[in-house]
Amino acid sequence: MRPPVTEIPRPEISQSYTPQTGESTEAYQEPVLPKQIDWNRRSREIARTELSPITRQIPQPETVPSIPPVRPEPVMPERSEVIPLNVMPSIQPIDETPVAPTPAEPMTSTETTEPVPSTPSVIEPPVEIAQPLKNPIEAASEKLSQNEPELAILTINTIDPKSLSKEQRADVLRIKGQAYRQLNMSIAALRFDAERLRYLDDNALNAASRRILGELEELPERLLQDLSVGTDLLAGMAHALLLKKTPSDDGIQQWLRKYRMHPLLKANLQDYDFLTSVEPPKDFDVTVLLPLSGDLGNAGRAIRDGILFEYQKRQSELGVALHIIDTEKMSRDELIATGQSSQSEFIIGPLQKDKVVALLESKPRMPVLVLNRIKTDSLNLDSPAYSLSLAIEDDAESTVNQIAREADRPRVVVLHADSPLGLRAAEAISDQLTFVGGSSGGRFALDAKKPETAITKAFGVNDSQNRRRELSKTLGLRLEHTPRIRQDMTAVVVHTDPKKAQQIRPLLDFYYLDQTPVYLIGAYRPDLKDIAEDLRNSQLVVTPWDLGTDEKQVLAGRTNAQGVFGSLVGVGIDAMSMAMQLGFGGSTSIQGQTGYLTLGADSMIHRQLSTIQVTSDEEVVANLWEPLPSLLQSELLDAE
Repeated sequence: MRPPVTEIPRPEISQSYTPQTGESTEAYQEPVLPKQIDWNRRSREIARTELSPITRQIPQPETVPSIPPVRPEPVMPERSEVIPLNVMPSIQPIDETPVAPTPAEPMTSTETTEPVPSTPSVIEPPVEIAQPLKNPIEAASEKLSQNEPELAILTINTIDPKSLSKEQRADVLRIKGQAYRQLNMSIAALRFDAERLRYLDDNALNAASRRILGELEELPERLLQDLSVGTDLLAGMAHALLLKKTPSDDGIQQWLRKYRMHPLLKANLQDYDFLTSVEPPKDFDVTVLLPLSGDLGNAGRAIRDGILFEYQKRQSELGVALHIIDTEKMSRDELIATGQSSQSEFIIGPLQKDKVVALLESKPRMPVLVLNRIKTDSLNLDSPAYSLSLAIEDDAESTVNQIAREADRPRVVVLHADSPLGLRAAEAISDQLTFVGGSSGGRFALDAKKPETAITKAFGVNDSQNRRRELSKTLGLRLEHTPRIRQDMTAVVVHTDPKKAQQIRPLLDFYYLDQTPVYLIGAYRPDLKDIAEDLRNSQLVVTPWDLGTDEKQVLAGRTNAQGVFGSLVGVGIDAMSMAMQLGFGGSTSIQGQTGYLTLGADSMIHRQLSTIQVTSDEEVVANLWEPLPSLLQSELLDAE
């Protein structure tokens, strides 16, 4: 007899656990690697398909007419069913107890029927076995012990910081510090160690502080100075170590204002009693150096209006004393004397480059935020100097960063105005392309009267037409021809002014650019909606001020906030905001009026601009730049 063929249950696929809204973060979820991060080692885990220990309920066969069971003759059937090799047959038990034939229906020797069990088998439904869920902190610690620091960091980042206790926050930062040490990123590890001090008490705080200061003391002097320029807790410890080596009453006053809540003040370290024995200052004295008269008077007054606006807004929460001086009425000696004065703690300005150089060469005794693009990190200064400006280099770098978000290893063709400003933009684009791993497809200066000359050369239209001429001459035929432009362009960047952009953008389509993205630098104008037809399929690099911020709306009635000087009012607001962040120890990455501001390692405040997209349907869409999540940021303090 052949056994009844029964459908074999398929193995169940284990599903990943997804916590529901409101669940505790104790439920561990396997992290997902973000696309923008290129891990070089053990960055993925291959999913496993496991057989469930409980098989599914076997489906019952369809109901058939009842046939009296009979004892079969020991005769093998002439053929048998074929069982697929990839399906394992299921053997059902057969009741071998003899059954007497029914008198009304005598058994014949030629009939064979499949035996029917006397007692149907009862199959219990599957029972779900709840698998214990790992605590994500424990899971991250386990991955760390398995030498998988990347996965440990990603596991920690799945946790909602708001749900963590004080002890758990300390554990999270400890694991991140150890993970970055395994990745040979010792400075990043020290940053997390320093942040962990917020959540330690007494002896643990004392021991951890000594260990961090000991590691900082082993760093080169130049690196220690670079670290002290920042505003986080590690910067505070680096600055305190420098003050211990070279005591300064002014430096101690600046430290106490900037790090008035630093855990080092509660660590009870005898070597650092000099920080607790001094009365902290009351007001933050800021001196502003701007040209309020002369040729640059309008620009200086616009920046001044922005500074005053932010000063009034911050005055209620922070004690600030503001002094504004007209640099057009100052001699060189007076400018230098201002930098050496003991009446001020911070300087904003000057604006003119020659005055900036004169001030910095005198080595001012207090930090300075100059309003011009100068690489201050290469200067030998006694106090930090920062740089903030509306430089074309920021526009160029922002454009490349935007393209790099859309395409990996971009190849960019640059068309720029035939001017010193255009050359600066082209140089900055080339440098930033190298930084993001892209490449240049060529730089071409636009002729003021015939921009199509540079466009046809940049797109390879001339080369295509020359090939047609040679082929026509060889064949002796007049050939119809549509030029084929180069196909290696990821994007085209055009630096020009608003009026010429309206003429140049249609030319790009005329010369067969098709769907290649176009980015315009310096082309913004308030009436974009009226000329959207000429700028279709383009993205314009703009400041948040151009998009329309709340501050711009409030200052709409101010004369200097309108027209070409409007952005300078935004510079004033940003300068005052960064001065407060640097003076009181706040974050140095903020959404400003002139871009997303970030203090770089080169002491320059870099601006990432936003974009305005003009679609093929002539719709104008504003896109504010937002930074991508960073694994180097714990974000625990912000979660409080």
